Amino acid sequence: MLSICIAIHNWDVNQLVKDLHKQASQLGIPFEILLLDDASEYDYQLKNAHLDYKDNVTYLQSYINLGRSKVRNTLAAKARYEYLLFMDCDTRVSHKDYLKKYLTALPADVVSGGYEYRKRRPRKDCILRWTYGYAREVRPAAERNQHPNESFSTFNFLIKKKIFEKVKFNETLQGYGHEDTLFGLELEDHGIIVKHIDNTLRHEVVCPTKTFLQQTENSIDNLLKIAELVKPTHSLEKSIALLRTYQKLKKLRIVWLYRLFYKISKKIILKNLYSARPKIRLFDLYKLGYLCEKRR
Repeated sequence: MLSICIAIHNWDVNQLVKDLHKQASQLGIPFEILLLDDASEYDYQLKNAHLDYKDNVTYLQSYINLGRSKVRNTLAAKARYEYLLFMDCDTRVSHKDYLKKYLTALPADVVSGGYEYRKRRPRKDCILRWTYGYAREVRPAAERNQHPNESFSTFNFLIKKKIFEKVKFNETLQGYGHEDTLFGLELEDHGIIVKHIDNTLRHEVVCPTKTFLQQTENSIDNLLKIAELVKPTHSLEKSIALLRTYQKLKKLRIVWLYRLFYKISKKIILKNLYSARPKIRLFDLYKLGYLCEKRR
């Protein structure tokens, strides 16, 4: 029935596995929890490896970093059941009917549950990631269903194994970001529409602003790779606001002017992003500046 697939990297998943195992057992369905550690630090391997001895739990270890796409593809290949439930490891099950809600949404090809975050603000050096999450990722299902495949996220979703085997994640994308964008487009290629429901997981990540900015730059690098991979029938600008804005600048022939503005204002923008009150609009300007530089 259900294979719960969790890729682990430098995170303690004991509580997450405990909560999922309890819910699945209460539902009385055939299930397994597949854990694949993607070259975590040794301390995290020690914390999680013993979970292999728990009924219906399999712990696998990779000593080389496979990356976000390949690790998910590997989990799917090893899964036994008809439906695959993928989630990020740095999450928390925040309601008791999480698995039941997914089963209630069946039959469906792909179901996405959505995000939530703690209301308490994190420490200053990690606040940008939390602010971005609240501003851009916490969205009700009704809103996400307006553009279902454009709103797809790999953070928390259920998919038929047969469907996954047709699409899979593109392993040429390395590092962080936008593998879900390409996955959503390829689902659309196969005529598969994502069904969004209100069935959130809580994102527990505490990410330093410096790391988040590096991840953002990597995600833009991946976005440029996707632009070369997708078919001409796809319009990435339709899905990605950053690309729409860039194309407007290009059409008006003022990309050079924005580069100049960015060069002058970059220090001021970064000062705000590292502050206790980062502004998401300035974060957007930062991303556009990085894209314009990469497109030079």
